[in-house]
Amino acid sequence: MNSRSNFFGLSLRELDILRRLLTERSVSGVAAQLGQSQPSVSAILRRLRDIFGDPLLVRSGQKMVLTDKGMLVSTQVEELMNRFVELLESDETFDPATSERTIRIAAATSFEFFLVPHLIAELHKVAPRCRLELFVPTMQSGVETERETGGLDAIIGNWPVPPPHLKHMPLANSELACLVCASHPLPAGTQLTLEDYVRLSHISPSSPQDLSIRPIEGMLVRLGLERRVVVSVPDYSIIPQLLPGTHHAFTVGRRYAEHAARGGKLKVLLMPDELKVMSFYLLWHERSQSSRYHRWLRETIRRLVRERDVLAVPVTAP
Repeated sequence: MNSRSNFFGLSLRELDILRRLLTERSVSGVAAQLGQSQPSVSAILRRLRDIFGDPLLVRSGQKMVLTDKGMLVSTQVEELMNRFVELLESDETFDPATSERTIRIAAATSFEFFLVPHLIAELHKVAPRCRLELFVPTMQSGVETERETGGLDAIIGNWPVPPPHLKHMPLANSELACLVCASHPLPAGTQLTLEDYVRLSHISPSSPQDLSIRPIEGMLVRLGLERRVVVSVPDYSIIPQLLPGTHHAFTVGRRYAEHAARGGKLKVLLMPDELKVMSFYLLWHERSQSSRYHRWLRETIRRLVRERDVLAVPVTAP
């Protein structure tokens, strides 16, 4: 039997230690996690380096960093271990209280900002051993590719028409508004026309290459129009801080806009009737339709949206 067919003599325990080492980047830290001696973990690392033909972890100043191959191995081992956990957790035995799954959700930034605090609190209570990874859905990595290969457990999207190859259910509707600097020439409370709206200079929480699946662009395309996005940033919550001193506009949920305008530095303009409401959907692949785990995840998200005011502006304690 050659080395490839017997997995190069690697045990599941060693793969788990490899995953921990590449994540923690500390031999002593992993040894403490596992209740083992540091020399025993160091010996396993030496064996792993021989098997992979690469140092995997190297010292850089006072810390350990991954080599290029270490980064590649880290991603693949993490996915492999998660898939093995899922294999052992059949639908008949799935229990959120004991599950150690990594929950992967792609969520539109304008919904993630509001939902995630509720979701984290819920998982802490009912699924404390699960991990949560959040992504922004993109055509390249979130909607067409990762979801088809099972990389994501669910998508929360807000484009006007959900992708036809995914199953979906409505989650919530949000009334929209335009947030602008208090010195903007248009008076607060102005009802914009479509012509007014597309003439504005816009800030968007998305990269230019992903604008095609964003809700505002989608609605405008259906109307044969296009707006001018002059600034794109990845952080939804920072945009109100970028508006003072400019005539730029940020299209956002009306409740959030009114909250942000309370300080006096910003004001709210009303959206054209054609662009007044944005809808959010929960989407998943057909293969996940009957899975006990995925049903639990969908029901949890839907219940949080239904029972809690998830579109309320999160309150930050002083």
